[in-house]
Amino acid sequence: MPFRFSIPQRWLIYLFSALIVLLASISVVGERGVLYLWRLRGEKNRLDEQNFRLQKENEALRQRIYRIRNDNAYLEKLAREELNLVRPGEIVYRFSNPGNRPAHQKPESRPNTKPSGAPGGKPKP
Repeated sequence: MPFRFSIPQRWLIYLFSALIVLLASISVVGERGVLYLWRLRGEKNRLDEQNFRLQKENEALRQRIYRIRNDNAYLEKLAREELNLVRPGEIVYRFSNPGNRPAHQKPESRPNTKPSGAPGGKPKP
């Protein structure tokens, strides 16, 4: 009598189902799975946005270079703004901003001009 190996039909279905679940989980979370592709797609979108911003910045810089090379009025404006250049005969007025004082400097104190009741109307010290 030959030895015959029989597996019940039910166990064969369980084994096949487990194999399908295993392959599905590997394709989702595996090294090159769906989650990996999802992360790559997000990174590609981020890089596309960064590339677009950099292209816009490059174009603006190209236009600025063109204007510096070809537009004397623009070049003069830049020199005046960035290098604080002045034409001969011009007078530059600089106004101090009270908000720019260092913290250790106090605003100038003004003498009290109200009469204090003392003779001569001088303020009390």
